[in-house]
Amino acid sequence: MLLTEGKDYEYGLCNWRDQLGKSIRTDGCILLFCVSGRALVSVEFKPRAVRRGDIVMIFPDTLFVVNDVSESFAAKRIEISSRLFDEATFTLSSPFFDYLYEHSIFRTSPEQWEQLGVWEDQLRWIMRCRSQKSAYVMLRNHLQNFFMAVESIVVSEGAQTEILPTSPARRLFNRFCRLVVEHCYVHHDVKFYADELCITPYYLSKITNKAIKISPKELIDRQIILEMKRLLINTDISIKELATRFHFDTVSYMARFFRRYTGYTPNEFRRQ
Repeated sequence: MLLTEGKDYEYGLCNWRDQLGKSIRTDGCILLFCVSGRALVSVEFKPRAVRRGDIVMIFPDTLFVVNDVSESFAAKRIEISSRLFDEATFTLSSPFFDYLYEHSIFRTSPEQWEQLGVWEDQLRWIMRCRSQKSAYVMLRNHLQNFFMAVESIVVSEGAQTEILPTSPARRLFNRFCRLVVEHCYVHHDVKFYADELCITPYYLSKITNKAIKISPKELIDRQIILEMKRLLINTDISIKELATRFHFDTVSYMARFFRRYTGYTPNEFRRQ
């Protein structure tokens, strides 16, 4: 669910039950603080667990899918616009920014979790401010303090080796993932993405196999399926329109593609 148009921030509780099997998307940044229960998610197609005391950070090009949640799972959710996110994070170092993209789930200590509670109390006070302009400036500074604190904690806990500049191959993989999120509706072929990255399809295959043990074509197809599922669940788009949206030559070809990955035709999936 994307931020309401015209708003720079939203805050509330979520349980992810309505997000099962879906890709969580944002134009800015989503911060989630897990307060109870557990969840199983996929980040860049890698399985991860979320439990009480975890901070989850989701960015526009994060491939983040909710696979399962416990009955008691609950999280506090803050979503901020791209404008507010850019202003709050402009002081971050590039290596640390790369670290955030590759470490979407941050595990806190009991002391850090308690300090986060104080930070949240201040956040709620800021959001009650009647002056929208003042609230925006205070929130920007408050978020900047949050990200700077995370950076400080990572460094102080001896993770300097983890935030060294990302390898060229890993940077290419991250760029590939971002391109797939942006262009999967139109471009299904590996060559397009390899050309955008100025590398050969063979080298792109080596990069993705090393990073997540799958081919670039499989990663592209998985993202297409996630986007198709999202539209089938959340909109009343017709099957013909779906095929057109994703640039399939025929509806029947799209249906076979969808069934190969899900076991269902698009209509069968929607009726579940």
